[in-house]
Amino acid sequence: MAAGRQAAIVLVGHGSARHPDSAAPVLALAEALRARGPWTEVRAAFMKQEPGLEHALDGLEAAEVVVVPVFAGQGYYTDTLIPRAMGLDGAVTRRPGRLIRYTAAAGGHPRIPGVMACRASGTATAAGMDPAATRLLLIAHGSSRPGGSGATPRAIAEAIAAMNHFAEVALAFLEQEPLATGWRDLVAPGAVVVLPLLVAQGMHASQDIPPLFGLTAGQTGPVTVDGRRVVLSAGLGAEPELVEIVAGMVTGALAG
Repeated sequence: MAAGRQAAIVLVGHGSARHPDSAAPVLALAEALRARGPWTEVRAAFMKQEPGLEHALDGLEAAEVVVVPVFAGQGYYTDTLIPRAMGLDGAVTRRPGRLIRYTAAAGGHPRIPGVMACRASGTATAAGMDPAATRLLLIAHGSSRPGGSGATPRAIAEAIAAMNHFAEVALAFLEQEPLATGWRDLVAPGAVVVLPLLVAQGMHASQDIPPLFGLTAGQTGPVTVDGRRVVLSAGLGAEPELVEIVAGMVTGALAG
């Protein structure tokens, strides 16, 4: 960003009225970006909890604003609901005295597969597993809407599989086929690392996923289930490199 150029960042997260702690990763990301600079303002807003999206742009002083959806991939939220709630007109929205740029979902960045592969490899090694002999099970949210929203998770799974770092890479969803409840049909017996493609460690990551493997909220294993030694890894929102990824997205948007 050029010296003297004022710009603000608005991070958009999903959030949860029932589990407000799910906002923590996005709030932490905002704080890290604020400390990193050089942007003059950084704030977070959420779909499902306060602060909401309707007034996310209110009070910002910068003439340029970059809105980044901190979601694991593109879908109905990022393509329709967020722009509608914020009154955005696609990638660039012009308002009197202000230019608003809207980026793709942070989880779709090209660096994400490599970051997630490293995260899974570290989890396997810490659990005493050889990554080359370990099955990697990615669990994404998905969507019950017709057609689902699996394009980004599938691309991540394919990219990680192409690295040939794990014995097998499988993908399941919480709300579309193939469902995570049928995970035993997706990974063969042996060592398994489960990696949620979720930004927040909220309800899904802490309450929906662990019980699938006989664990409770907060437990990560390893645990043996039907001939599989399973360990859970943290989700995308816990990844420190996400700060630099989003910073690069913002810089690229401002240069566009």
